[in-house]
Amino acid sequence: MPELSDQQRRKLMALEPHYAETRLVDLFERKCELIFRCLACGTSKTWRRDTMLGRARPLLGLTLTEIQRRTPCPRCGARMAQLAVSGVWESQDLAEHFRWEAIEALRGAGVDPQALGYGWRPPGVRR
Repeated sequence: MPELSDQQRRKLMALEPHYAETRLVDLFERKCELIFRCLACGTSKTWRRDTMLGRARPLLGLTLTEIQRRTPCPRCGARMAQLAVSGVWESQDLAEHFRWEAIEALRGAGVDPQALGYGWRPPGVRR
């Protein structure tokens, strides 16, 4: 298989604008999974909610762009991860319920929800 050019790698690694500034804790709240795929060796890895509260806990406040830059491939060590997100992105009526579930899960894991921007909001105000 031929090597990818730098331009091809950048195009494959580019995040959609609405994902680029999304924080990991936002994915956690929406019950999403984050899937990494290495462009160098093809290895893929999935971060589920348990990983987000475990090994990835220090990264909860970071955006997907920052995480993409920081996360090396577990197999070859390359920092060229293509990201995909799966799960409930548009929670609509369940948004407030998901939010409080996330707050309770963060508290249960010993993470301060206020440090990640979770605090009291007037009813009906969306983030």
